[in-house]
Amino acid sequence: MTRNFLRRNGALAGVVFASFSLALLACASGDTPKPATEVTAETQSSRPTVLPAVAAPVSVLSMRLSDAVGDDARKEVRVVDKPTLAALDFAAYYDNPIRLAGKDEKPENYKGLMANAKLAEYPFPMLDLLSESEPAVVSGHQPLAWEPFSKILYAQTGDDSLAKVLSAVEAVKWGEPDVFRAFQTVGRFWGIPMSDGTVEWWAEILPAIWTGRTVFFAKLKFVSRGETAEVLNHYITAEMNLDDAMNWARTLSSYWYPTLNTDLEPHTPGARWALTNDSPAVEAPFAVMRGNPMGSPIWVAFEVPAFVLSEEQLRAQAIADSLAAAGEVVPVNRVLDTTSDVRLQTLASLEGSCPANAETAKFRSALEKTLAKLPKEQNAWATAGASPAETFLWFRRNANYLLADKITGQDSLHNPLPRLLELKHYLDSIGVQLLVVPVPVKEEIYAERLVAGTPADLCVNPAGREFTREMLAAGLDVLDIYPALMAAKAGDEPPHFSYQRYDTHWSLPGMLAAMEQLAARVTQYSWYGDAGAKPGSLNMQETTTLREGDLVAHLPDAEKAKYPADTLPAMKIFKGAEPYKGGKNAPILLMGDSFTGVFESVDQKSGGPGSLLAYATGLDVQVLTSWGGGPGVYHRMMKMKKDMQSKRLVVYMMTARDFWQSPMEWDALR
Repeated sequence: MTRNFLRRNGALAGVVFASFSLALLACASGDTPKPATEVTAETQSSRPTVLPAVAAPVSVLSMRLSDAVGDDARKEVRVVDKPTLAALDFAAYYDNPIRLAGKDEKPENYKGLMANAKLAEYPFPMLDLLSESEPAVVSGHQPLAWEPFSKILYAQTGDDSLAKVLSAVEAVKWGEPDVFRAFQTVGRFWGIPMSDGTVEWWAEILPAIWTGRTVFFAKLKFVSRGETAEVLNHYITAEMNLDDAMNWARTLSSYWYPTLNTDLEPHTPGARWALTNDSPAVEAPFAVMRGNPMGSPIWVAFEVPAFVLSEEQLRAQAIADSLAAAGEVVPVNRVLDTTSDVRLQTLASLEGSCPANAETAKFRSALEKTLAKLPKEQNAWATAGASPAETFLWFRRNANYLLADKITGQDSLHNPLPRLLELKHYLDSIGVQLLVVPVPVKEEIYAERLVAGTPADLCVNPAGREFTREMLAAGLDVLDIYPALMAAKAGDEPPHFSYQRYDTHWSLPGMLAAMEQLAARVTQYSWYGDAGAKPGSLNMQETTTLREGDLVAHLPDAEKAKYPADTLPAMKIFKGAEPYKGGKNAPILLMGDSFTGVFESVDQKSGGPGSLLAYATGLDVQVLTSWGGGPGVYHRMMKMKKDMQSKRLVVYMMTARDFWQSPMEWDALR
């Protein structure tokens, strides 16, 4: 089924189509936004002079949906005429079923106090000219997704006023502040550059279905000045190449992963893809995103005509893939390091190191009370520090992990230990070492900031530490980086910490502490001297990266604008003049969840765990990332049988929270 328009609460919305990466905006057509010329357009209230960004032809997004039943019914392809950042962002954000899953159900505490309010009585002091029909002023102008655009605007101008106004629109609670779920969202959003260099903003407001209200439109009582028109013009007109578009998709998947469980499916960009299992593969997306926010998978694919491969190109790609599979990888003679000294030393260090006692019980009780006060749909919250720079955001799933019972007592689909032992047995059989690296959650390392009064050196996670002990006792080689991360806190210099303040992931100090320990462990293996290490062959450069915290989107709407993107110190590894990337002949495979991908394949790139490990050890490192969660990545590894012929070590790195009640099941190897 194909459609060019979406119907939402009775209103037809013409659909056109942002990412979190400022670099993509620069890459799209060079580093400097193009100068604008003037044309005229008619509006409802005046005849302003507008810039070409809004006078350019508006591309309509074509959506092809599955008309099947079951899982096939939850697939759609969004086709964008031109791969501008504005178009792709809109394709991702507007009416996306992954983002909307579960939000149509009426909240239990909704009372409908203002259900009969007339349009003139709507409680939006930040809006003007409210109307139930689409205003003529936006005709011919490309609609935007406001969230990603406002982040780019802040990154380039330092002004977050637009984000604050739009967050305030979505935060209006109609006299019912205890209802967590948004009563309305901003759908399509238009910027109208004026002759004096300012930009006026118009918005489509989409009331939640359970409110019974219909779509309305309004002008913001806010005008942007300065560089905004230039940023808007570049955002709408600059086109990306395939590499930039793939980076956009990876970045988007990584940011949505914590609560929407998103990942990119293995797919050759531009190759054919079927909407249903029994239909011909006629779609040709460059990226296929899989989300599982409510326990049922949903697929949204993104297609750009310029990236579609012809039949001839597909045949050439198949030949190239076949040649790559048949060659390139150089098998190595491998001998497992079967010594157990390091494992037994680590095991001994864990004995009695994290007892359950009165202090941990006090912490646990306080955390349980905090979670009990949160609306059940709220997945993140803030605690204030001694200064604004010390405010942290926390993740509900991480907190739930700290309240875990016995991890190995879970059912067979959630107990990680049998699956990890199964993986070890398989890798042993082909002569490849396995090293498991659980990454402690931020809430475990910074417990004193999570729950006031908690000693900074208190081990608050007896169940998690006991599971690490059980893995070691069962014969798994486990790198325990918890002590190193606890020690790294001594170097904190607000606003920079070992973990990002507004994100679930570590920052450079924490990552370096872990990588130093990992590199030391790698060099201890008996085969290291025979692996062809070339210390000093790579170069490191200091840099920075702008990163939007992945927890901000899960705060109450009224709070989101308080937490802008952080500028983080970072490293970037080079091989000669080129950013480093490990190849198929790498003796080390680093696989896992987003902890293997942040700073490596997104953000500044080539500065994550894989590149840092290669720099420190002199050994090439291939990285395999599953943004949808660590439990699923070993299935991808099983499909890399050719690549595995060169491997001596698999490092399995993932957040420790997925050891407890993971939404991605720990199923058997296949």
